[in-house]
Amino acid sequence: MKQNKIIITTAFFIVLTSLFAGNAIAYDSSSTGAVPVELKFLGNVKHLPLLQLDFSGTKTENEFSISITDENGFELYSAEVKGEVFSKQFLLNTADLGDAILTFEITGRKSGKTVAYVVNPRVVAKAGIAKN
Repeated sequence: MKQNKIIITTAFFIVLTSLFAGNAIAYDSSSTGAVPVELKFLGNVKHLPLLQLDFSGTKTENEFSISITDENGFELYSAEVKGEVFSKQFLLNTADLGDAILTFEITGRKSGKTVAYVVNPRVVAKAGIAKN
């Protein structure tokens, strides 16, 4: 049990470290085939973490599905978005979410490729990292 907590804590640290890096997910969508999206931590607003999804699509890859689920698979948010270059922000209410672990899943509608980010809102809220 204790070993599982250590492994989970280490995994969250790795995920959060990549979130806090200035360009955590750098890619060339033409060579890797990755979904052209990046999740960033912008800071805290009234002690609540603010995350931003940055989309840098193309004329051919400009429709995306966004889904946010908790660790039990319950869908908290779902949307279909269209555009080439835009951002979408999410303010996470840590009081309502409790200790829920969230998965942000973004799928390119035309390519069918998916990228997922795992976020612990309580850990992000306490980090207090300044805006990138």
